[in-house]
Amino acid sequence: MSNRLLAHRFRAGRYLGIDLFIHWTFLLLAAYVFLSSLGEGVWVASFMLAQLLGVFFCVTLHEYGHAMAARYFGIGTADITLLPIGGVARLHRMPRIPWQEMVVAIAGPAVNVVLVLGLAFVFATQVDEEMLIGLRDLATNPQEGMEISQDVATAIDTMFRFPSLAGYLFTMIVVNVMLVIFNLIPAFPMDGGRVLRSFVAMFTSYTRATRFAFRVGVFCAVMMIFAALQGGSSNPIPILIGLFVAFAGYSEYKQVEVSEAVRGRTVDEAMIYTKNVVDQDLAVHDLALRWKQLSTPSLPVLHATGKPVGIIKLSDLRKYEITNDGDRQSVASVLDMSVPIRTASRDEPLDQALLRLDRRVRQHLVVDESGLFLGILDLDTMIDRLHLPEIFSTQDDSENSDAD
Repeated sequence: MSNRLLAHRFRAGRYLGIDLFIHWTFLLLAAYVFLSSLGEGVWVASFMLAQLLGVFFCVTLHEYGHAMAARYFGIGTADITLLPIGGVARLHRMPRIPWQEMVVAIAGPAVNVVLVLGLAFVFATQVDEEMLIGLRDLATNPQEGMEISQDVATAIDTMFRFPSLAGYLFTMIVVNVMLVIFNLIPAFPMDGGRVLRSFVAMFTSYTRATRFAFRVGVFCAVMMIFAALQGGSSNPIPILIGLFVAFAGYSEYKQVEVSEAVRGRTVDEAMIYTKNVVDQDLAVHDLALRWKQLSTPSLPVLHATGKPVGIIKLSDLRKYEITNDGDRQSVASVLDMSVPIRTASRDEPLDQALLRLDRRVRQHLVVDESGLFLGILDLDTMIDRLHLPEIFSTQDDSENSDAD
């Protein structure tokens, strides 16, 4: 399965100035929920689907809570994406002031707390006092709660066994309570982990605080997996969540490590100035002949004005020549013009450029103030290139010392 397919998502609109996307795998989940419930009737299947949509609506509001808090501190949000395992709000950056990051992290669960209170009020209007007392007894003391009257027991059973507004509201209350509890677990990079990181960052460096929060998150993930295995449950969800938390925490920790390493540097200091470019009107056949003398796996493609239009890969050219007439077709016909290219500015702070650019793409085009091509920012060699002047400076000092 290609990376492009894995990353594919559908735009669900733009709300509060932020694009909302739905990952294609969410549609598979919705289809599974509907079809697996269809044996009990279309009405029940539709109700189960409505519950799923309600859950993800609450998740969406949770992510918008983060986004609105970040906006208050002058930080924008690129977009929000809904996944089967939850939602992701891509902030342009996290606040560097610890208490501000804490506010942004808490804002999501705070939205769910407000939803719990609002839903509980509406739920109370849908059931009578006797049923509320029965539900309270079941929640506070299950053993005593089992002694509720037969009428209340029948009403509760009907509410949860058959589609009803009261049952829907109660499910949404439980879901939002679980969202608050789950997100406040101190497992980085979840909200609780970010709260922990921001608190530790008040007393130490940002990188050390991130490393500490990451290690705590890994411990929580291991305990989650261990508890799931010891419990003997056949449900793989807790194990998958534990693995996801550990992997996501490590990914964000490495991202922070890189961002801190390049802080204060510009794109100009790490980019590669190159004249190995391709005119978009060049014939594919001529490009193939030229590429036999080059070692680079990709080349920037430029318009006649000098502005970049994309990057062509050697692997793409090889696939193209197998099925097309390379003598007549131009390089422009090989490029996928529907995918917008992301460029970095030469004078742009390097840490901000890394947050904005797609990390799955290892080479990005660098342009000047007028949009003309200058070179490439290669993520795989970026850190090493930044340290080259320091290496040569150290060597020069050593040689001068030997000469003395």
